[in-house]
Amino acid sequence: MTSDQNEALLTAVLKTAIDAIITIDDRGVIQQANHAVEKLFGYSVEEVIGKNISMLMPEPDRSRHDDYLRGYKETRQAAIIGVGREVTGQRKDGSLIPVDLAVSEINIEGRTLFAGILRDMTQRNRVEADLKDAEQKIIQSERLAAIGQMMTGIAHESRNALQRSRACLDMLELDLEAHDEQKDLVQRTRFALLELQTLYEEVRSYAAPIVLEKSIENVDELCSEVWGKILEERGATPISLRVEAEDPVPCKLDKYRICQVIRNVFENAIAVSKPGSTITVVCAKPKLSARECVQIRIMDEGPGLDKVQRERIFEPFFTTKTKGTGLGMAICQRIIDAHGGSISIGTPKVGAEIVIEIPCGA
Repeated sequence: MTSDQNEALLTAVLKTAIDAIITIDDRGVIQQANHAVEKLFGYSVEEVIGKNISMLMPEPDRSRHDDYLRGYKETRQAAIIGVGREVTGQRKDGSLIPVDLAVSEINIEGRTLFAGILRDMTQRNRVEADLKDAEQKIIQSERLAAIGQMMTGIAHESRNALQRSRACLDMLELDLEAHDEQKDLVQRTRFALLELQTLYEEVRSYAAPIVLEKSIENVDELCSEVWGKILEERGATPISLRVEAEDPVPCKLDKYRICQVIRNVFENAIAVSKPGSTITVVCAKPKLSARECVQIRIMDEGPGLDKVQRERIFEPFFTTKTKGTGLGMAICQRIIDAHGGSISIGTPKVGAEIVIEIPCGA
């Protein structure tokens, strides 16, 4: 091949390469760039030629890059030359992008150049993250299945034992009709047995597979319905509920499961609310959401959540209460996950806020 043919071939390779290719001199000034640079960084080739390569880097690398080159020229100790690694690039619009970078040194007629091949890692990193997340979910599912099987057996056996214990307590209470102190002990024992059964049932409920039976429901009406049932069981309460919804907010969901979530959040809010305070529920369809969903924001006027509580509220067995298993919010998260939605902590000025989002047609 003649020199002209070699040059034409090199030019064709640069133009058609999928990966971005950039060459710089020993001062970091860009000498050549192919058109793949435009897709990767958003700059045209003309915009980068003659500029320092640091324009494609975020801080602190942008300010330090000249020192990197200077240090290499003085010591010849390369940190990245000849070794591919992932770095962070900065696009023209300021957004950051993960880039796989391979740099090689070229010497032409006594002149030192550096050639870099850059590949966008966004998609690959996203796939790897999705695979890792799927692996974790599979592992968690297997663990929960094992726990669920074990707890089903324990709950079954304990239910029989608890029923016999209650029957014995009923007979003992009849014999202690005239002994109030002993009757009080019997009542306390009965409550302890109830708490034990509740513990078994909550652990079993957390570990059991979630099978959804969906129907179209208005979430604002569900919130009012759940509150009404709480009032029926508790009687009059000094805490009031306010539900805000401009229009009916329908969604395809498992009514029983979502009511379970709403109730759990309501119970937590009641536990920290002072008499005369209000629990506010806002139901809406967010206009800026990337997908069509309904959002339920439940806000109380209590002391709010500290840093540890915000970080650990959805952890199994984490609780700040003197009673309870600490599984309530973990179960809520499993239910919302099963719907393909999300449950998170909001940032209200006062009190605590739980934000639930459920895809409308999930």
